[in-house]
Amino acid sequence: MTISHEQWQGLPTVRIEDERYEAIILPTYGANCVSLIHKASGISMLRTPPNAEALCASPNVYGLPILFPPNRIRDGVFHFDGRTYTFPINEPKRHHHLHGVLSSTAFTETEQGAFEYRATQAQPYLSFPHVFTVTRRYCLTPEGLRHTIAVRNDSELPMPLGIGVHAAWNVPAPNWRLHMDVRKQWLVDERILPTGETAEDTPQLTGLREGTLRPEEQALSALLELNSHTVTLENGVWQMTCEWGSAFPFVMLWNGGGHSGFVCPEPQSWLVDAPNLSLPASQSGFQALSPGESQEYQLLYGIREACGG
Repeated sequence: MTISHEQWQGLPTVRIEDERYEAIILPTYGANCVSLIHKASGISMLRTPPNAEALCASPNVYGLPILFPPNRIRDGVFHFDGRTYTFPINEPKRHHHLHGVLSSTAFTETEQGAFEYRATQAQPYLSFPHVFTVTRRYCLTPEGLRHTIAVRNDSELPMPLGIGVHAAWNVPAPNWRLHMDVRKQWLVDERILPTGETAEDTPQLTGLREGTLRPEEQALSALLELNSHTVTLENGVWQMTCEWGSAFPFVMLWNGGGHSGFVCPEPQSWLVDAPNLSLPASQSGFQALSPGESQEYQLLYGIREACGG
């Protein structure tokens, strides 16, 4: 694996390359990997911004941006451990905080393929009352791009932790099909917040389970739990795949209304608005890190020949 430092649209980039893959990372935009190319097929797995202006305008819809917190926080407020956590309202239509700002926050390269962001008392993350460190590591393997995210609580208080990856995949053509082994879908209200109800049998869920759903042909917006932590997108010849561990129990599936050439299967560590839900942590995914404690998340993105291809 070779690593080089270059410029793209005036932004510093880190290029990671081996005989199978080439990846491009933007340290100043959340250490986001905005391109992953599989050399044998020529397929670009990730949605790459056309220019720096597009990335600046919408940093959460290209590549692999981090969400912290993931998705929506109702009215931008939740309470935990006797403290009130307040986030800016950046989705005024529904009066929520949405996604955090790690995707547009600069990270520092600490070693080859590793990048770090540290929130301090002097320079806090939004109004989050904790000192903490987020590390992203990228490594190319024969199976694809191994992506590790680690969060460490450097404060003296228990720290609520919810994180996600707004993974934006290219859909190269309308005939590509999405497969997810869905356990159930969490239903949401008009503010796109979970109602507590779930569905297990809909035409869309059947299409995902059977691997027949074509994301280019319909609008997708669904909060899901899976039986296995794997998502695939294939055309019968090539297959894009992401695998992750149990630290991401949920997936938000979204494609901007369809017909846009991309789909986002977004792994999340907790349900949308988990801190405000009247659900046990075992259901909502809500967790807190003790002082000095770390949590690590592993993902693997790759492209391979499809079965029968």
